[in-house]
Amino acid sequence: MLLVYLASAWIAGLAFSNQINLPRDLLLWWLVFPVLSFFFARQNPRLRLLFLTLTFFLLGAIRFTLARPSADPNALAVWNDRGAMTLTGEVIDDPDVRDQHVNLRVHITRVRVQSATHTVSGLALVQAPREVQVRYGDQLEFFGEPITPPEFADFSYKEYLARQDIHSIVRVYSAPKIIAREQGNPFFAALYAFRHRALDTVYAIFPEPAASLLAGILLGVDSGIPSDLRDAFSATNTAHIIAISGFNVSIIAGILTQLARRVWSAGRATIIVLVGLAVYTLLVGASASVLRAAIMGALVVIAAYLNRSSTAYIALAVAAFVMTALNPFTLFDLGFQLSFLATLGLILYTEPLEKLFARVIARSRFASLTVNSATKQSPNSNLEIASSSRSARLLAMTKDTFISTLAAQITTTPLIIFAFHRLSIIGLVTNFLVLPAQPAVMIWGGLATLVGMIAPPVGQLIGWIAWTFTEWTIVIVQFTARLPFAAIPIGYFDAVFVGAYYFILFGATRVDWKTLREKISLRPALMLASAFIILILVFNLALTAPDGKTHIEFFDAGGAATLIRAPNGAKILIDGGANPSATLSALGSRLPFWDRTIDLIVLTNPDDDHLAGLVAVVERYAVKQIIEPRAPARPGATYLKWREVIAQKSIPILAAQNNLQVELDRGVSFEIVAVGDAPSAPLIARLRAGTLGVLFADSAEIKDQDALTKSDASFASYALVAPRKLAPQFLDAVNPALAILFVGANARDKPAAELLNALSGVTTLRTDERGVIELIVEGERVQVRTTR
Repeated sequence: MLLVYLASAWIAGLAFSNQINLPRDLLLWWLVFPVLSFFFARQNPRLRLLFLTLTFFLLGAIRFTLARPSADPNALAVWNDRGAMTLTGEVIDDPDVRDQHVNLRVHITRVRVQSATHTVSGLALVQAPREVQVRYGDQLEFFGEPITPPEFADFSYKEYLARQDIHSIVRVYSAPKIIAREQGNPFFAALYAFRHRALDTVYAIFPEPAASLLAGILLGVDSGIPSDLRDAFSATNTAHIIAISGFNVSIIAGILTQLARRVWSAGRATIIVLVGLAVYTLLVGASASVLRAAIMGALVVIAAYLNRSSTAYIALAVAAFVMTALNPFTLFDLGFQLSFLATLGLILYTEPLEKLFARVIARSRFASLTVNSATKQSPNSNLEIASSSRSARLLAMTKDTFISTLAAQITTTPLIIFAFHRLSIIGLVTNFLVLPAQPAVMIWGGLATLVGMIAPPVGQLIGWIAWTFTEWTIVIVQFTARLPFAAIPIGYFDAVFVGAYYFILFGATRVDWKTLREKISLRPALMLASAFIILILVFNLALTAPDGKTHIEFFDAGGAATLIRAPNGAKILIDGGANPSATLSALGSRLPFWDRTIDLIVLTNPDDDHLAGLVAVVERYAVKQIIEPRAPARPGATYLKWREVIAQKSIPILAAQNNLQVELDRGVSFEIVAVGDAPSAPLIARLRAGTLGVLFADSAEIKDQDALTKSDASFASYALVAPRKLAPQFLDAVNPALAILFVGANARDKPAAELLNALSGVTTLRTDERGVIELIVEGERVQVRTTR
């Protein structure tokens, strides 16, 4: 079960890194400890297993950090929400035709705004008119508006698309112009052509809604299923019938195996089956559930060829590992989670449920009648054999329907409730009635499609056989969905309940494999724990120590907050946001664990959105100096607390004034560019690091910008921390290459369209989209990093 342990540790590492965003370098340093310990613990296999498991945990965490999107000034997402423009790109997937439009996955390579053309790179979900005849591999030019995918109250479409590396949605305002055709991969072009031919055949042979249902079951094209029928499948917990998964793959694998072994040797037949599974997986769209099933099916086929047993635990673990290694975000795909949990439920609970069901049948009145019947026919017969024979037949009839459905629902029901806020009461009954028909639906439907592509009349005859099973499925699903209390809405079901359910369920499940019985002695454990703690502290010190570069980190703390670390280790905190916990957390994760000093705090605006976090910082840290604007005429409670703490700690205060300059390090300085005379007037400041300048003007009003523009001051800068209202002449004078926007999670915090339009010619990074934004300056080189 080594692979199960390692895959579990890998997945735990992915989940850990998703919740706690540790620096990649820190994780790499941590990785040294278990790797070296693994080789030194040669005499103790249990310790070697422990260190190997820890290694895979850290590798999983590192893999997730590698998958996080990095800031790219040429990314398509930079142009999101900037209005309409002309885009050029190539269709990289089969078009998804819907009722009102067609969804296209397009790799965008160029955008043209007015007369300026920019080279970009990124995937977009393009929504074009349904009538457009677009194919895979077509190069398109179209006029549309890239926008950031929305986030709803109970579903994040943005995260869903991000798992597919799509960060932009483009609504097309006119029909796309096809520049060139057949620019894609010839293999996929042929595969999608076959898919369309098969789909046309299905639509020609079968009436609706059977045609669309079969298209979903056979080809993975479920967009034509009517919404009311789709809702009925959801209400009865039979939506898995539409979604291609292990059931479909097992039938394909079985058919291919039987046919291939009649023609080729075992080795060649195995290769044919594996290739067939791969082609089918690509044909139907290679979703997370299909990939999981295909990998498990391939492992079973290979194990059969090698005459080795492939336990379901190992197959499931390897499938999860391979899928999350290729794309770590698969772990958070709902389809993958449901498919994984359903398979795990079948593995863990099918056999116990069969035994329980067999005992119930054996003790039931039905079994007693069987015994009495057998006694009358033959007094000398074995009554136990008669009873068990009838029980076995009844058990066999229900094994693949009721028991399998129950086993899968044991592990999937909490997640379904959490995701869809409903509990299907009728689901077990519906599955019991329709699942026995599904092999016939797929086999006869597939045969009718293949034959119909060659000989349509013969395919039509076979299609009527398939239609009877399909119609049975539809009628039963629709009938049971209309029953009272078929599905109960669940208004609130917290993730804590889901976690508690699985904790109790798996805690009460006894898995039949050898466990770790040998305990590590106390002394080695203490030594190892001590060594591990020391290593963590040493690595933390090494990673947070000055590296000879200037680090400028912008993070949203309910408002503006910026941490600057000079090459010599000097630290400046500019504003603290409105959320003290976020500010303190950001400082704690970026400074050495022992460091509680801030060399300079700069308050650019005495309002609560800039000040509240600084109060907590002054309380927790040793601050050497503070620069602030004039006090407000009517100070609020936060400002009064601020001055009270400063007085208690006797921190020196410098009143902000024009041209005030503080040297932080050689070539690194901080200066006040402009400050108003009125109470509470915000200040405009600039950081100089080598040849780079960062202008902090997020609180500057239009009048402040106009006054600075008319002055003789020179304030052109590489980066601009932009205000919410921006004067065009001020932007021209700054002439930034990069704009930073502090944007909170609330809708009211979103920047106005006028501001985004004004910054349309500047690479703009927003904290709500990019998380923490970091500029790393070394000489004339600037590196941009983000946490999203």
